Amino acid sequence: MELESSCVYGPVWTRRFGWDLGVNLLPQDHKLCTFDCIYCQYGFTPPLRNDKFPFPSGSEIVNQWCKALQLSSARGILIRHTTFSGNGEPTMHPQFPEVAREVVKWRDRYLPEVTLAVFSNGYRVHDPEIRQAMSLFDEPVVKFDSAVPQTFRRMNQPLIRITPDALVNALRGWNRVMIQTMFIHGWNDSLEELELWRRALKEIRPREVQIYTITRLPAKAGLIPVQKQKLEQIAEETTRLLGIPVRAYS
Repeated sequence: MELESSCVYGPVWTRRFGWDLGVNLLPQDHKLCTFDCIYCQYGFTPPLRNDKFPFPSGSEIVNQWCKALQLSSARGILIRHTTFSGNGEPTMHPQFPEVAREVVKWRDRYLPEVTLAVFSNGYRVHDPEIRQAMSLFDEPVVKFDSAVPQTFRRMNQPLIRITPDALVNALRGWNRVMIQTMFIHGWNDSLEELELWRRALKEIRPREVQIYTITRLPAKAGLIPVQKQKLEQIAEETTRLLGIPVRAYS
């Protein structure tokens, strides 16, 4: 899949939110991320460089978002959800906290009915300023694909030093956080993987967990999605065992 070529894209129909507008805080011609996930729909991540990439400002995002909302409305599409994600890791925007405050302030004043979400790999949630900025969003979502270090490295291929334990420690006690997990057949869906994943969730105590599997062309060829029945079973059993809402999307 090609990179998003603007700072606001869509609307797209999503499994989780219905009609959704996407916001790309990152360069429009370069994937910028601290992970190199094998399932990423945008392909593999180029090596991290010290280049000075162009990033959209908060006012630019608000203006483009407002135009996209108006165009969607003119087409008869009602937007009630907007997701900050885009071409990589949104918290890599050098002014992420300032941008978050500006966008949320505008939303609160003019469009309080629209839910704002941000998707992150969590590599900066140990930073109080980043965590506070993410908490401004209605849905601060952090991915957590495996509690097993070897699987974590194989699936997410982090380009920075981070471990599942460090991520759990950073997320523990953050009662607003939502967890997102990608399940891939033969990678992180064994009984041992699930047991350790649930143990980590028990420590994190997120307000909700979203689990899903591959539906778009992944970066790595040959990956097999988890069957819908198994995904739903994982969700039901985890909800029953932990008392945390787990929703399966397939």
